[in-house]
Amino acid sequence: MEELRIVGISGLPRGGKDTLAELFMDNGFYGVSLGDIVRDESRVRHAQEPDPISVANMTETANWLRTEHGPDFALREALNRYEDAKEQDKGYEGLVVFSVRAPIEVDFILRHGGELIWVEASDEVRYDRYLKHRRDGETPMSFEEMQAQEALQWQPQPNIPEEIQMNIEYVKSKATRVLENNQSDLDAFHTKARELMRQIIDQSAF
Repeated sequence: MEELRIVGISGLPRGGKDTLAELFMDNGFYGVSLGDIVRDESRVRHAQEPDPISVANMTETANWLRTEHGPDFALREALNRYEDAKEQDKGYEGLVVFSVRAPIEVDFILRHGGELIWVEASDEVRYDRYLKHRRDGETPMSFEEMQAQEALQWQPQPNIPEEIQMNIEYVKSKATRVLENNQSDLDAFHTKARELMRQIIDQSAF
């Protein structure tokens, strides 16, 4: 079996995960957003609600999907998409998965010698970005509501099997690299992100 070259990217909403992932994809990596897999299902599952892709609804949807299809359902989907893409004779440098949320995803990435990047941004900065760039399907919420919803993903919640839940605290603790993104200058973040990406791609041991 061909050796898997994989990079995982995690962080809280509006931290800059997608921006970093896009740089990897622009440099030959096949990218899959694990968050988008859940988001698409949440839009269907919570279609009758005003905020189908709120963090709370996304968390409920992710827990339901992991119960129905296994704790690694999103990771398996990402790997299947990558294998399908490679069969089309496209020469990818590797796989980048972003919005990593579950311990099973982290353990797989590290077991295969991959990098796990945590993109760090303060709650205040991320909330300001949320106010400026809400997605369709997100309703306005206060700063305190944002923090309360995100707490649902930070550690496993009671009365739900731990293996099907997200655990952001675990993910962050296992990161092999941290990229800070508290500045408002997008060009400056691109520069830092590009430097980090190039270090990872160029390192011979990866």
